[in-house]
Amino acid sequence: MFDKQYRFKGRHALRVDQLTGVFDELSKAKLIDRNVDVYANAPLIGFLYGRTADIDDLKNPETGQIYNQNVMGDRVMYSSEELTYNFWLIMLLDANYEPDEEKRIDKAFRHFGQDPADEERFDSYVRGGIDVLYEKLIEGDSTPEAFANRLYEFIDEFNDRFNSEISSDDILELCVNKS
Repeated sequence: MFDKQYRFKGRHALRVDQLTGVFDELSKAKLIDRNVDVYANAPLIGFLYGRTADIDDLKNPETGQIYNQNVMGDRVMYSSEELTYNFWLIMLLDANYEPDEEKRIDKAFRHFGQDPADEERFDSYVRGGIDVLYEKLIEGDSTPEAFANRLYEFIDEFNDRFNSEISSDDILELCVNKS
């Protein structure tokens, strides 16, 4: 499933371009280094924020072509373990998509990559995650300081939203063998 080129389309292609673009010419700083990094992280952000998005066909007004950004096949293959793991997580946890726990396990492991609807569900979280990242990191003032502040605020919000109730003791307790 994760062995070929991936293509962002429409507004999501434009947003990936901005997420991976240099925002400070002096330091050559970027929020996200590469398109494959967006592809690997966006589905988790989309899932955690409960955001999906449909395929978009926004066109370049000058050429009439749908905007697109690629993740080259070798980059997808290089990240296939991480992408597969993310797919498994989403299939296992997305009870809104599939309420039956046993069927979610089948989607993740026994029937991995066999149902195009599962891949589309994953891709909808990719697009939804891109929207969240764009809204949180790009929208607003375009000074380097503003980008840095938005990144800090996003990380702080993410930590508060998803990690505030987890302590080091909780993590250790999960790791200790209780036999």
